[in-house]
Amino acid sequence: MLLKLLNPNSDMHKGVVTDRETTMMNVVANVLPDSSAILCYFHVGKTVRPKIITDCKVKQNIVVVDGQKKIVDEVKHSKLVDTIFDAWEKLVESPTQELYADNLMEFQDACKDYSKFLHYVQTTILKPFKDKIVRAWTNLVLHLGCRTTIRVEGAHGVVKEHLSTSKGDLGTCWEKIDEMLAIQFGEIHSSFGRSVTVLEHRYKDVTLYSRLGGNMSRQAINYIFVEEERARKTLCIEKKTCGCVQRTSHDLPCACLIAMKIRHNKPI
Repeated sequence: MLLKLLNPNSDMHKGVVTDRETTMMNVVANVLPDSSAILCYFHVGKTVRPKIITDCKVKQNIVVVDGQKKIVDEVKHSKLVDTIFDAWEKLVESPTQELYADNLMEFQDACKDYSKFLHYVQTTILKPFKDKIVRAWTNLVLHLGCRTTIRVEGAHGVVKEHLSTSKGDLGTCWEKIDEMLAIQFGEIHSSFGRSVTVLEHRYKDVTLYSRLGGNMSRQAINYIFVEEERARKTLCIEKKTCGCVQRTSHDLPCACLIAMKIRHNKPI
């Protein structure tokens, strides 16, 4: 059914985000061999944190006070968990491969006393899947900002909210879901309508945006606006320093292209 739905747009780039579920990952590789597969970094993080809690125990110091032994913790367990998990999130969000190497050293240093946990992360997550979860590699794929499966879970939550109960006949469920979809369609239609007919004041009478009004969503123009601010800091920004992340991950103009347009006073 999925292939049937995609067939009319067979040349469309296909990015697939899944949880770290081996069966699903294998199916995606077989059915959509040309797709760009990404793992939901949020759910991977949900498996990492419990491992930190169980495998990374606070070391206890025993001191003698007035002839009695007392246990003194160097740090609280919760603080240790937060410190290691913060290092993990910083590692996953590394924007470049160079920063990934630096952040990996920081992560390894934070886990240096917990070899079991470090071995688990390196062998089961980073070594086989780093190119599917770390931003430095996922930003080379057209994912339009979607690096988690939370959108799907959010849609599931909306369905449950409209159904209000898990007990109901087919007719009742059908009517409620039809009502929900009608509301969503109306909201999307209105959003597109505003994008087509209304251009925000900050983009009016600006050469750079003169050809975008009515042809691009507001959100996409806002992404370009952020890159424009980066481009104006140095109008000679080159591809090497630009990184071109917005072009590869969102298929939108990045800072180096925008800087060139500004120098020549041309529209996007």
